[in-house]
Amino acid sequence: MNKKVIIAANNMIFTSKIMTILDGMDAEGIKAIRSDDIFTKAQEIKPDLIIIDLNLNGIEAPSLINKLRSYGATQSIPIVCYSPHVLKDQMKAAKTAGATEVYPNSKMTSRMNNILSKYIES
Repeated sequence: MNKKVIIAANNMIFTSKIMTILDGMDAEGIKAIRSDDIFTKAQEIKPDLIIIDLNLNGIEAPSLINKLRSYGATQSIPIVCYSPHVLKDQMKAAKTAGATEVYPNSKMTSRMNNILSKYIES
């Protein structure tokens, strides 16, 4: 297991689904739910992907994404975010801050295998 994904999500069902898919890809999912933890772990392990729930309590996703993009060790790590489709401004702010891709929850759920494969199996 040399591929790693940081998962910043509170939803246990969603996190479990991601972990199951990653296990099938022989990749490791690492949970982090606070901005400092996400940033520190990203610097330490240089994951192949960071997944961020834009509604995660206690984080300001655009600021975190800007911070990740401003440091050499983390600036090129792909960041995939998701949010309820009704929060278009939140999704736009994440994309403007430097998220690689931003999806509504429904698309993230239905396309999760493809999204993870894109970054893990490449």
